[in-house]
Amino acid sequence: MKKIFLLLVFIALGGIDLAAQTLTPKSQFVLNLDYARFRNDDKTVYLEVYYGFYPNSLTYNLSAGAYQGGVKLRTRLRNNVTTALAVQHNTMLPLAVTDTSGASFRYPFTTQTGFAAPFGEYTLEVVAVDSLNSARRDSINLPIGLQSFAEALSVSDLELCSRVQASNKKGDPFYKNSLEVVPNPSLVFGVATHPMLFNYAELYHLDPAATYTAKYQVVASDGNIVKESSRPRKYGMQHGVEAGSMNVTAIVPGKYSFRLLLVDQGAREVARVEKTFFVYNPHLQSQAAAASGGAVPFDAAQLAGLSGAELTAEFQQARYLATSDEAKMFAQLESDVGKREFLTRFWAEMEAGRAERPPMKRTEYLRRVAHANQNYKSQNKEGWRTDRGRVYILYGEPDQITRVPGEAGAKPYQTWSYFNIEKGVEFVFVDRLGNSDYQLVHSTKRGELQDEGWERFLQ
Repeated sequence: MKKIFLLLVFIALGGIDLAAQTLTPKSQFVLNLDYARFRNDDKTVYLEVYYGFYPNSLTYNLSAGAYQGGVKLRTRLRNNVTTALAVQHNTMLPLAVTDTSGASFRYPFTTQTGFAAPFGEYTLEVVAVDSLNSARRDSINLPIGLQSFAEALSVSDLELCSRVQASNKKGDPFYKNSLEVVPNPSLVFGVATHPMLFNYAELYHLDPAATYTAKYQVVASDGNIVKESSRPRKYGMQHGVEAGSMNVTAIVPGKYSFRLLLVDQGAREVARVEKTFFVYNPHLQSQAAAASGGAVPFDAAQLAGLSGAELTAEFQQARYLATSDEAKMFAQLESDVGKREFLTRFWAEMEAGRAERPPMKRTEYLRRVAHANQNYKSQNKEGWRTDRGRVYILYGEPDQITRVPGEAGAKPYQTWSYFNIEKGVEFVFVDRLGNSDYQLVHSTKRGELQDEGWERFLQ
């Protein structure tokens, strides 16, 4: 049976100036998404999808004494073989705000959906849109395989949570198996966000008379176990639940796997499941840098004196270098100190160079942003947000620019050439809308948009 849980969020702490008719967000709109698969029957799997949003990233209009806004959410589950949709659901998540100074306005709110789907290989397609500004949106596509939980002992996916506690409120949207299980779709934990990592999993085809040992492990990217705990468990039933928690405030920032092992009385591993998560502990940043091999020191004084709004604006401009996981982590930071420490580490890594990117000095990057703002702005769009601005910021000044004016019904376009990147690459920009916002339509650079039929956009 398909279940949809919707939350009406009302943030009411008082103290807001209700004179303005519209609240326009300054932070980036970010969708946090996670999922877990559970046993349903002999033909289907029950899939739960978890969504997280930040109230301060939405647009609001004043109505009836409160600011009203929300998120339009579209969820689809597409079969990879037939391309048919096993699930197609659109919903609106409304929010009402009467205080923008309280912590709840910056704290993520979470909801979830659940539905049964036949075994098979799928793509989960989720689009989230600011209900009052369709330009502010985020989308995520994830490959998902739905397979049978066989008759042998098996375990569901791990659900990593911000809270798991006993409950008898069966009408609660997060209630299951006598527990309130509140997911954390961002998968970010630590002293600045969620100091305790809670977990939930379901175990199938157990021996009711047997005693097992449940082992929890936090595993670093190099395979080393950085934290571990275990406890004996006699479930006394064929299908059981394993739920627990672990304090992660002493773990240095980084990417980890949280692993659950089930061991039988003969010390044999009979089940294993794990999930990637992220730790952000600002007070341990220096240890993280040392553990990563010692990045080139970054002069943190460059960030001194910047306000929280300026730090946020700088990270938004640096999004072309940042990973999606870093965007999620930064979006959860509330204090100026946390943002400053995050950017200090971020620029230290950028200036040292990452595996997929050459070194980039902060001063040079911001110089390119300023140049893009001055030379490539279009109407109400800042230059760094345009396609030409992005390409300039990432790859620098082109070695050659060929400008072709519009004539005989054809639209104007530009070709930027870089002779020293991948033995020579090109970027083609077309003024498709006639507003001088030249849009990228084709490139020969690996990882960029490629469309050999780009000339059709000239018509």
